[in-house]
Amino acid sequence: MSLLRRLTAGEGTSRIICLPYAGGGGSVYESWAKTIPPHVDLWVPDLPGREHRMLDEPVEDLHELVTALADALGEEPGATSLFGHSLGSLVAFELARELQERSLPVGCLVASGMPAPQTLTPRPQPTDAQILADLRRMGVAPEELFSQPDLLELLLPGLRADYSMALGYTYRNGPKLSSGIFAVGGTDDAHVPLTGLAAWSEQTLAGCETRLWEGGHMYLLDHAEDLAAFVSTCHTRSLGE
Repeated sequence: MSLLRRLTAGEGTSRIICLPYAGGGGSVYESWAKTIPPHVDLWVPDLPGREHRMLDEPVEDLHELVTALADALGEEPGATSLFGHSLGSLVAFELARELQERSLPVGCLVASGMPAPQTLTPRPQPTDAQILADLRRMGVAPEELFSQPDLLELLLPGLRADYSMALGYTYRNGPKLSSGIFAVGGTDDAHVPLTGLAAWSEQTLAGCETRLWEGGHMYLLDHAEDLAAFVSTCHTRSLGE
């Protein structure tokens, strides 16, 4: 089974790949498909240990995941832009690096809800209780989920893997991206200060812009249509369209 799937008709000449946050899956971006222009494809990952692949062994190493995603993309024609939120921003950043290393065209990177990677330091893996408390505090999952222990037991392997990738991330020096970066977030996100977003400028040769939407860390759930339109504009603008 491929790690990537299209949410659109597959008739585009370029694509946007959207990477989810810890505890999320590709389905969080399904509503974006109606906003993406018809000449652009929208792709999301089908990650093991998440959603309909919940029983598969999850990937715990971020760089292993990035290599697998780049392999799954293969030699698709046209440029690829990347959007990620929180953990997804780190995956998107490292995937942009990998695609550039493979001489595959990258349109732009839209990094959401995550400080620039060079500002991060690894942290210890939390307990299951701490993971669930964190998800509850940030509003990542519906409240009724936390009263279903059998379902939580199924979700925990994927959650542990996500948190391992996010908290264990170690930045590696490397060439700056030749594509532009858009660093975005919520106005009230206590986890991501504006200085953390602005620091993404150090990772690109093509300039970095910041943009804020009203809300906290999960602002994207309340601004899905507007954010999808923004990411589409960033993508087409980066290609000179």
